[in-house]
Amino acid sequence: MSAGLMLSFFVFLLRSVFTQRNPNHIYFLDERDDVSLKGPDNPGNDPVVWEWKPHSGQPIQEMGTFYKTNTGWWKVQWSDHFRNSDLYSKIQLDRGTINLRIRNSTFEFAGLFILTQEWSRNKILKQYEIFGVKFESSPQSAVVGSDVILSCTISKLSDTVSLQWKQRDSSQQNRRNTDQIRIKNTDYLMVRHVAVEDKELYVCEVQESGSVLIKADFSMTQYLDGENYTLYRSGTGHSELRLICYDYYNNYDHSYDTAEWTWRSHHLQNQEKKIASASKSELINVNRTYFGKRLVPTMANFNGKNFSVRIVPVLFEDAGVYTCSLGSTKYVIIKLITVKVTAEPSDAVTEGHNVTLTCSVSDVTESIRLVWINSDGKTVGNKTLNGWNGEEKSLRLNIQKVDRGRENWICVLFYQNRPLVLVPYYLEPSDGYTFKHTNVVIFGSLALLLIIILVVVLCLRKFKAAGLENQRQKPLQPRESREDASQLYSNANEIQQMQDTEREDIHYASVAFRKKAPDTEREDIHYASVAFRKKAPGSRHGTQGNQQSSDTNLTPSKEADSSVIYAQIAQAKFK
Repeated sequence: MSAGLMLSFFVFLLRSVFTQRNPNHIYFLDERDDVSLKGPDNPGNDPVVWEWKPHSGQPIQEMGTFYKTNTGWWKVQWSDHFRNSDLYSKIQLDRGTINLRIRNSTFEFAGLFILTQEWSRNKILKQYEIFGVKFESSPQSAVVGSDVILSCTISKLSDTVSLQWKQRDSSQQNRRNTDQIRIKNTDYLMVRHVAVEDKELYVCEVQESGSVLIKADFSMTQYLDGENYTLYRSGTGHSELRLICYDYYNNYDHSYDTAEWTWRSHHLQNQEKKIASASKSELINVNRTYFGKRLVPTMANFNGKNFSVRIVPVLFEDAGVYTCSLGSTKYVIIKLITVKVTAEPSDAVTEGHNVTLTCSVSDVTESIRLVWINSDGKTVGNKTLNGWNGEEKSLRLNIQKVDRGRENWICVLFYQNRPLVLVPYYLEPSDGYTFKHTNVVIFGSLALLLIIILVVVLCLRKFKAAGLENQRQKPLQPRESREDASQLYSNANEIQQMQDTEREDIHYASVAFRKKAPDTEREDIHYASVAFRKKAPGSRHGTQGNQQSSDTNLTPSKEADSSVIYAQIAQAKFK
C-alpha cells in the first residue's frame, strides 16, 4: 500500500493567559497568517527576556534579551542557540519594541512563549501559548468506494482545549460507516467506502470557550477503470464489504453486455473463483458456494453499467483479491485484508483468572504494526510485521487477573503510523461463571424443593386414605341363609348405656347396612351415623331417631326428650 500524498495545513490557536479571568483568545486558520506576541504596555526599564518552551517536548529555549536604550527604544541580543533554530528565520521585530511577530506560522513553532525580567525569571510579565492544529488526509485523492483516513492533530491537549471529528449535517449523523479513535494528540476518523459527498461532510472541531471548525478537504475520483486499492476489515464484528464496480463515464450510449466478479482466496492460494455474473438486462447470478447468503447484489438486474455487490458480515476467511470485469476488461481490483481477535479461554472468564487475546491478520504485504490498546487509551502491546515467510501474523496479549475495570480492548492495525482498522474486543463480565453457577444452584434447589413437596403431599394423601380405611370396620360375614335380604355391620366397639350423671354424655356409632337385591349381583350399602346425648338425672329419658328423606341432612329429634339424636345417612351402591 503506497503512502499516498499528504494534504496538510496548519492552524494556530493563540491563547493569552495573562489572567485567567480575562483571557485573550485569537484563532488563526491559515498558515499564511502571522502571530503577534506583544509585551505589556509598561514593562519598566530593566532588561527582559523572551523564552520559548516548544510543545514538542524540547527544553525551554532562551530566545533573546531586550535592553532599553537611553532613547527609550529597545534593542535585542539573540542567543546563539536560538539563531540556529528554524523559528529564528520566522521572527520579525516591531522596531524599537519588545513585541514579536511570527510569520507564516508552522506546526513546529507551537508552544509556550513567556516574557520575564532578566534578573527575576519567576516574575512573568506576559505569557502566550500557541496551539498548532494539523489536518491530514490519506490518500489525498481517494477512489470512490475505497477507504479514507482523516487525522486531526493538536500540538498539545489540555483541560481547556479539545478536538474531535464531526459531521456538518446533523441529520446525516451515522449515515456513513466510520470509526474514530484518539491516539495521544491525534484524532483519527476512518471513513469506509468513501462517497463524493464525503468531501465536504466532515470537520475537525477545536473547542476552547467556543469552537473552530476545520474543514476536511480532500479530492475524489469517480473513475474506477483500472483502479487497484486495498481495504481492511474486521473479521470479528459485523463489518461490511462493498465491492463497487460502476462505469461513471457520462456516455449513456456506452454499456457492457456481460459482467462478473471473481475471488482468489488468501488462505487457499488457488485460482480465481467466479462468485457473481450477469448479462445485460438479466438477473444477476450469485454463486452461493463460498459466501452463501452473505453475498448480495445491489440491484436485481444488470443494467450494463453497475455491477456492485456487498458481503455482510465479513469473515476472516473472506480475505483475498476481488476482481470486477465489465465485458472483457478488468475494471477494478480490490484487495481485502481481514483482522480478527480470539480469546483463550473462548468463553467468559472468572474474575482474577488469566486470559490471552490474540490479534491476527490474514495477510502481510508490507510493513505494518499490530497494537493493543486498553480502555484507558494506552498502548499495552505492539508488534511490527514485515511479511517474511514463516512469520507469525499475530500479536498476543496476556491479561493477568481479569477484573471489571479492564474488560475493553482494541486491536489496531497501523500502516506508517496511521490506523487502518479497529477490532474491539469486550471480555465477558468477570462473574460470568459465578452467575451461571448461581443459576444452576437456584434452579436445582427449586426443582428439589418441588420434588420434596410432591412426595410429602402424596404421602399425606396415602396416610389419610389409610386412616379413613382404618376407621371403617371390616364387614361381618353374611349369614348362611341367603334368603335374608339384609345384614347389619357396625364399627362401634360398643353402645354405652346412658347413666344418670350430672354431665351430658355424647356417644357415637356408625352402622352400615348391606342389601342385596333379589336376582341381581348388585349390593347396596347404607351407612348411618348416630349420636346419643344424655342429660342429667331427673330429666326425661328416651331415644328416638327421626329419619329424613335426604341422605345428607342432620336433624334433631322433634320430641322433647332429654337425649338428642342426630343421624346422617349415606347410600353407596356397588355393582
